[in-house]
Amino acid sequence: MHSEFMHPDTVRETEQMDHSDSAATPGEHALEAAIDDFLESGNKAGNYRDALERVLTDWRQRLEARGTETVERVSKRDMATYAKALSNDDAKTAATAWTYYDYVSAFLSYCVKWDWLEDNPAQKGIALDELPPRPTKRSGDQQFWSAEVRKALLRYADRRAHEAVDEKGSAALEELRDRALVYLLAYSGARGGEILADPRDDRRNGLRWGDIDLENNQFQVLGKSQHEDEEVQLPRQVHRPLERLEQALEPPTPEWPVFATSHAPSLYRNLPDDVDPSAGEPLELHQKHGVVPPSLSTNGGRSVLKRLCDEADLKIDGDYLKPHGARRGVGEAIYREHGAAAAQRVLRHADPRTTSQMYAHIETEELAEETSEIFENE
Repeated sequence: MHSEFMHPDTVRETEQMDHSDSAATPGEHALEAAIDDFLESGNKAGNYRDALERVLTDWRQRLEARGTETVERVSKRDMATYAKALSNDDAKTAATAWTYYDYVSAFLSYCVKWDWLEDNPAQKGIALDELPPRPTKRSGDQQFWSAEVRKALLRYADRRAHEAVDEKGSAALEELRDRALVYLLAYSGARGGEILADPRDDRRNGLRWGDIDLENNQFQVLGKSQHEDEEVQLPRQVHRPLERLEQALEPPTPEWPVFATSHAPSLYRNLPDDVDPSAGEPLELHQKHGVVPPSLSTNGGRSVLKRLCDEADLKIDGDYLKPHGARRGVGEAIYREHGAAAAQRVLRHADPRTTSQMYAHIETEELAEETSEIFENE
């Protein structure tokens, strides 16, 4: 029957069937189309959506190589094979393996909801048995910058910046930038992804000088909700490192990033084609030609911290101080001194339960102390 003689609802149903069932047996749903539907459902956006798409695409390609091309044909054997591959991948931690597996399981639960599957093969015991033990997430086990390591890192960043200024004057931009970065992370409670650029999200292009308001002790970021800008507290400890960086950098417009990248190839690529790269330093050329340089990325920020920790000989269980550890350190200090409500405000948690879960170990410690006092005389 030609579509011009069909009822409009029938036409739409036929078009949806063509989309979902391409390259599939009649009545079945092609994995690729089903995954596309899943990604478009709900409020998936930003890095979370990108991660889902990347993991699900890899999983789909693995299954298609085994001859499984439709949702209805995904079996517990397929999932057991995938779980085993994740477990045997030395590049993935147990936490990462479980995260990837949970992404796939969420997609299959979506398929169950639409009656494309009777039940979720990812939740079968034979498949789950192939995964490593799921890591526990006790609040006290997660990295945080203690007062001791925070001071050690900041003192090293100070010394490194002072020595560079003595040697190079205002040209010590990288050292001044790195010091301002660690101070902002150490005291503001901001997320690394809120102040550094994320190559996978055009909206997260790094903190700008126009976002900073020293007079009112605050700066603005695109928060985790990604719906609107949020105001973040800016303690006085951070003011001087930011002011010194601004004096040396002399950003020509408020749109310049606070933490501009120092990666020369990236800077030169950002310049117009008619600019002679040999005519000066890359940031000077950006100023001269009115071009805004790219911001240091989140990966670049982690590299800076790793390098500083190595140079300062700071060892954190064989690891290095990470941006989110700084955020937890701020929350830990505020929680201990002023309680859960103050920590929630500083960390900008929408749900107070998030703060309580993050610092449950502190509540447990305090309860133990109170209980000990009650039974002191027994």
